[in-house]
Amino acid sequence: MDFLKLNAVSKIWAAVFVAGLVFSNYYLYSTTNSKLESYKSEPPFLRFDFTDSYLVDRSSQAPYLADGNLDTEWKKLRPSSMKMDFDLELRLSHRLKSGIYVPTNWKGLKVIACSKNTPPLSLKVLEREAINVDKESRLPDDTEYSSIVLDFSGSETATVYLKKDSGSVPQKEYPHGIWIWAVQGIFENIGPDSCIKDIQLFE
Repeated sequence: MDFLKLNAVSKIWAAVFVAGLVFSNYYLYSTTNSKLESYKSEPPFLRFDFTDSYLVDRSSQAPYLADGNLDTEWKKLRPSSMKMDFDLELRLSHRLKSGIYVPTNWKGLKVIACSKNTPPLSLKVLEREAINVDKESRLPDDTEYSSIVLDFSGSETATVYLKKDSGSVPQKEYPHGIWIWAVQGIFENIGPDSCIKDIQLFE
């Protein structure tokens, strides 16, 4: 009798194990597939702070320049090692919808400074080539869309308007005809007043 009970318990545990294995594999597949689809629609973007200001203040980091959070800030607290203080990739020119990359009607970008004491910011807006990094081992080409000096003395928010016509692109032709909106900026001054809360594209 004890043998039969032990056998039954073993079968139950085996069934539970198999069911758990099936569920975990399905969960892994579904989440991975979801992440892959998300990557195709909106791949990760590069954000660089060439001043490495986080070495002075850990709360001043490159991702904070375009994280959509006005509670975070980036400050230029060290000289830059490049001709610009930062380089940010913002968003793709298109969104993936039902197997087709459709142009997004980006109307402009907002640069939100920390205060009206923020000094002028020299900003370049770039159309950065979207390349397939799995197939091409090179840096993308940049096309300068505009170059402007932003003055925050009258308002903490400066707006740069965008106008760029483009057509839809089938998914199989990605990244042909698609680009990344990117910006490069530099402050002449070093110090806590050289401070940006966020840089945002808007429709």
